[in-house]
Formats: sequence, structure tokens, C-alpha cells
Amino acid sequence: MALPDGAMDRPWAWGVYDEEGLRFALLMTQHELRDLAVRVAAARDRAGSPPGEPERIRMQYHDAYRDLTGLLAGVRTEELDRAPARGEWSVRGALQHMIDAVYGFSAVVRLAVEATARGERQEEPSDEEFARARARPGRIAEGDRRDVLESLFQAHRRALEAMTSVGGGALERPALFWDGAMPLRFRLHRFEAHFRQHTVQIEKTLVAIGHPPTEAERLVRLVHRALGDVEAVHREGAADDAVAAAARAIDERAGALEAA
Repeated sequence: MALPDGAMDRPWAWGVYDEEGLRFALLMTQHELRDLAVRVAAARDRAGSPPGEPERIRMQYHDAYRDLTGLLAGVRTEELDRAPARGEWSVRGALQHMIDAVYGFSAVVRLAVEATARGERQEEPSDEEFARARARPGRIAEGDRRDVLESLFQAHRRALEAMTSVGGGALERPALFWDGAMPLRFRLHRFEAHFRQHTVQIEKTLVAIGHPPTEAERLVRLVHRALGDVEAVHREGAADDAVAAAARAIDERAGALEAA
């Protein structure tokens, strides 16, 4: 859905709030999701299942992932391969690098966890062992924007699987990569840090190729971030009814926006 800035003043009402125009549909969606995240977190606390340190790190990384999907929401397929200047990465090039790194980081974590499970001191893996643990698709971030987003999603799933395998007691154990032995705590935080670094790069690239964010795109990015807060903290049994009700309401609103 592409909404130019001029469309944001079209009439839209959310209850008695009827003076802000169409932008208020996005603003209130963000508002509702932020409240839902608080409710879900409180439900987990009451149930005695607050997130531990590894999960909190995963939550930070998931926030970075959703910030990126929000940024990409307004990117068109024809913009993916426009480089801002000779020798600089296009949006697709940056995403391919990010996705490739996710598989590499995940392999580093997986190999360290496997060594710990065997009760062994981790040794530098052979090329074959690293390739097995990395096991990424042969083609990443190719095709149209939908294919690119699917590639990003699959890499994100791999990252969450690897991060979930790390227990709280393992965070200080070493994990080997090209930079030597670093604690798993450091390795887990690298998922987010690397995403943030190249999300900024993609932001700069979009401006350089003539696509600064519209008001609607800025608001959609906030919605993605708020959605990420809910996704990160939610676990089955924690405010499930509230999550389902919010999903229905937002789905209906999205349909109404498409028809507006």
C-alpha cells in the first residue's frame, strides 16, 4: 500500500478522534500494539515466566528485524538494484550481505552449543563442519521484493533457532569465529548490531536513489516496531485472547485502508 503525503489528510475516524485524517489509523495501530506488548509482558510476569537474559537479547534482535521490515515496507522491486553510486551497494546488495551474515553467525552459535552439549572444549571447525552448520540456501534475496522479504524471513528464523539454543548459563562460554574466541553473549548481540549497522546503510541508500520516507512510510515503520515488541514477548498462554482480538481488529483496519 503506497500512500503519498497528500493522502494522509483524507477523513478517517477512530472513535471520537476524527480530526487527524488517515494517519490516525496508523498512529492508533501503533498505540494499540504498544499497549498489547505491555499486557503480554505483564501476563508473563504474573505466570512466573519473565524473559531471561538470552531471551532479552533475542527480543532486541527481533526489534532490529522488525525495524528493517518496516523500512522495507515502502521499497519497490525496481528500487532494489539501484546503487547510489558506482562501487556502492544497492538495497539488494546490503540485504544479501546481511542475510549471509545471519547464517554465518547462526553457525558460530550452533557449533559452540554443540561443543558444550558434548562437554568438549570447542576447537576451530573445519571448512566442512562450518559449511554443515551454516547450511544456507544457494540463492538469497533474489527475485522481486516479495522473494527478498521471504529470504530475509527465513534467515531470521534460522537466527532465532540458533539464539534459542543458548541457555542462560552458557552466555559466558566461548564461541569461535574469524575474530577468535568471544563469549556467546557477544555473539548473540552481534545479530542485532550488524542489522542496525546495515539498516542505517539502507536508509542512506534509499535517500540517495531518490526515495526519502513519506509520512505514511514513517508511520508504517513505527507499526512494524510495535508489532515486533508484541511478537518478541508473546508466548503461548500469555494474554492469548488479547493478542487474537488485536490481530482481528488490525486485519479489519488494514482491509478498510486498502479500500479507502
